[in-house]
Amino acid sequence: MTEVMIKHLLVTWFRNEPSAVDPDQTIRLEKINRIGDVVDIDDDASYQRLEELGSFFTDEEREKIEAGTYSGAGAAQVYAALGQTNIAPEVLIEDAEGEGRQVDNLSSEELAEYIKSNRLTVEETVALAGDDADSINKVLDAENIATDNDPRKGVETALEAKLAAAQS
Repeated sequence: MTEVMIKHLLVTWFRNEPSAVDPDQTIRLEKINRIGDVVDIDDDASYQRLEELGSFFTDEEREKIEAGTYSGAGAAQVYAALGQTNIAPEVLIEDAEGEGRQVDNLSSEELAEYIKSNRLTVEETVALAGDDADSINKVLDAENIATDNDPRKGVETALEAKLAAAQS
């Protein structure tokens, strides 16, 4: 197999290794890797399963990550895992030319769908909110909708702190 870079937070797979008891026999050892790890998966079944799950960065994405220029999905997580904290977080929603923040143009339901479908982290969700009370409340509402009225504690705490700062 070829070397691949892991895209998911954690993945498990199997490697065929010589047995410690009988070196003439091969045993399957479970391996675990995290985002940003570069591995050579020699087990066809494991490789196929992980490929179907979308667990690998493409060669182009890997080149950009190694060059420090990747800004796609999961950029902040992969750079953090690689110990590169000087990389700016990715921009999730950019301003449209001549318009305000696109968050302002989305309903709470549309924003909730965006949060769910893109599986935004706590930090990414908090980053959606601007500094004004209306956008903060909209993201809070969207978080409630996206999580079936069970908001993530980190999102709720951070947005409530932003709201308190915006109102003072």
